[in-house]
Amino acid sequence: MAVQIQWLRRPTAGLGQRVYLLDLDNTLHMAGHHILPEINRQMTQYLAHHLNMPEAQASSLRTHYWLKYGATLLGMMRHHGTDPHHFLANTHRFERLGGLSTRHGSVPARLARLPGLRVLLTNAPRAYALEVCKAHGLYRHLHAVVAIEDMVIHRQWRPKPANILWPHLKKALRRRLLTLVDDTHGHLRQAALHGYQTTWITPPGIRFASRSLRGPVRHRIRHFDHIRALA
Repeated sequence: MAVQIQWLRRPTAGLGQRVYLLDLDNTLHMAGHHILPEINRQMTQYLAHHLNMPEAQASSLRTHYWLKYGATLLGMMRHHGTDPHHFLANTHRFERLGGLSTRHGSVPARLARLPGLRVLLTNAPRAYALEVCKAHGLYRHLHAVVAIEDMVIHRQWRPKPANILWPHLKKALRRRLLTLVDDTHGHLRQAALHGYQTTWITPPGIRFASRSLRGPVRHRIRHFDHIRALA
């Protein structure tokens, strides 16, 4: 099994070889104030309940798995045999997602004007990602979605920044020019090693003084509204 591209019913004629791979949380919308802390809380509760441990220990283990594997889910699958679909369904529960995050007002228009295929590439589950995109007026401007459930390679879940993901993704998309737009430097670094162009969404507080921090990042912008300078 390879990476699955969930194509939407959008016209793609004349868009050429360029593909924009777009992260979701803290890239197309701002999830840091409410959504991500709540996901962390739900994950901590999940670990505490299913592993029968205190919440403080569960929070520490959640963070450890995230740092080691790039996603808490991967640590749970590897060490505890957790069903990934059950984990995702129980750690991304929201009643009103659209009211919990914000976006810059021009993001849908900027997204629509990108001169190529626009593919959502997120480590979030598909149901959550689609709900956020629809709530913020982004869904109609996307050509395809690749959520964490779609990043299964040789029966192993391989979300960003897994080294094996990038060549499989390139093969599945059948395009030569790929640009990853993401707020996580580690994802961009791995993509760049496989020939992807990169754009780093960097919120206030991130400095660029260190060349080692910048690494292979080609462009740096404060928020997605500035993507117009790259189109």
